[in-house]
Amino acid sequence: MKKYLTEFVGTFFLVTIIGLSQNPLAIGFGLTVLVYMGAHISGAHYNPAVSLAMLIRKEMDFSNFLKYVFAQILGAFFAAYVVSQMATNMAVQPNLQESVAMILLAELIFTYLLVFVILNVATHPNLKDNSFYGFAIGLTVMAGAYSVGTLSGGVFNPAVSIGPSLVDLITGMGISQHFVLYYLTAPIGGSILAVIHFNFLLKK
Repeated sequence: MKKYLTEFVGTFFLVTIIGLSQNPLAIGFGLTVLVYMGAHISGAHYNPAVSLAMLIRKEMDFSNFLKYVFAQILGAFFAAYVVSQMATNMAVQPNLQESVAMILLAELIFTYLLVFVILNVATHPNLKDNSFYGFAIGLTVMAGAYSVGTLSGGVFNPAVSIGPSLVDLITGMGISQHFVLYYLTAPIGGSILAVIHFNFLLKK
């Protein structure tokens, strides 16, 4: 239960920071703090794409995977609701002037980078017990948000899209739900590619 509560709390604060600040610097350093807060309890995934990678890598079983994803989506949902009460509805969407192909490519390659970094700094045997993993993860998200935030939205995390979309569906306001498929398919693809690459590196 402690693991799932940590995933809920971590994802809640991550999405709250994203919604209230919309600032890559705040998001990156916020994620860094949250990773250090929860890594020793749950692994600090806060992202279904990361949990998927751990499932494929057999770092967790399917039952735990489902519970992690549920906790992450629940945390994102409550965060989006809080943001809607504190500021305004949290719209998670890409730049509609860009092509769908470019939006998906941006989300795919930077989710791939994020998951690949996490697998290397948090699970690689040569980097066991390092103390810099949190900064590596937070800075990766920051770099991605600065690089493609104005193109794709810089989401790299299905929960960040699903949570606000559920709030939009319930309230009848907002447009996040129209782009959920973008933020499901591309991050899942990026996660799978990262695992394939990481497995290749570990082969002797």
